[in-house]
Amino acid sequence: MKKRLSFLLIIITAFIFLTACGGSDADDLLSEIEERGTIRVSTDANYAPQSYLDESGNFVGFDVDVATEIAERLGVEVEFVTPDWDVITAGNWGGQWDMSVGSMTVTTDRQQVLDFAEPAYYYTPAQFAAADGAGIESLADIDGQAVCVGLSTTYETWLSGDTEALGLPESSLYVEPPANVSIVPLQTDNDCFQSIQAGRDEFSVFLTSNTVVQAAIDGGVAVSRVGSPVFSENLAVAFDKSSELSNDTLVARVGEIIAEMHDDGTLSDLSMKWFSEDITMDPTQ
Repeated sequence: MKKRLSFLLIIITAFIFLTACGGSDADDLLSEIEERGTIRVSTDANYAPQSYLDESGNFVGFDVDVATEIAERLGVEVEFVTPDWDVITAGNWGGQWDMSVGSMTVTTDRQQVLDFAEPAYYYTPAQFAAADGAGIESLADIDGQAVCVGLSTTYETWLSGDTEALGLPESSLYVEPPANVSIVPLQTDNDCFQSIQAGRDEFSVFLTSNTVVQAAIDGGVAVSRVGSPVFSENLAVAFDKSSELSNDTLVARVGEIIAEMHDDGTLSDLSMKWFSEDITMDPTQ
């Protein structure tokens, strides 16, 4: 009798434990997020003014505000994580975060492993910049130079001449890449101008978003734009195609929210707040 009672107690205890710790009943990612009450968003902690940590260690920036607004309209809290950019763009997130609000350009290669909410939430021109006094004043001067870019970025892809992988519409490509450049990839775009500022001398040119160049100039870094923008990027919220739970409803709902934020002026207001200009309209339209 005691053996039977002990066995019964073990079964009851195991049932209680599994009930308390068992997985969600949700059958798609959006339902799980709503059940959880939080959405986990990957972003960059060193990509001002889009996303960075302030002096108090809080995430701030345009992307951070966009992600926070999306979460609010989903009725959940937001939680930020900061994996490396090449890890985010590679897909196969393993459920460690739910979406990326990190100024990701929609490219052909990325669409193989990631889903993107439509429409894009903003658009930026890609811009060369160089250290002041480097003697690089035109796009022609960049031929044969070492050029710094963020690792696994569209800037690296464009410089390599792989327009098929880039997958941007022809109307978004303004010039051909410079010839015979050597590409110096660093972990983030901001590492490029920060390295120049720190005295690193194996390159004096970098390619990034015009917003990052402006942030560097505003921050007192001795760099200047070189020539006009070379291509335009459409930046969208991204999701992992290999998510264990279907992300179809989440992608669709976030797309609806982004459209609402365009229509009600929220994205324009946030753009003015962080960039002092409205860059939420598609320049190719």
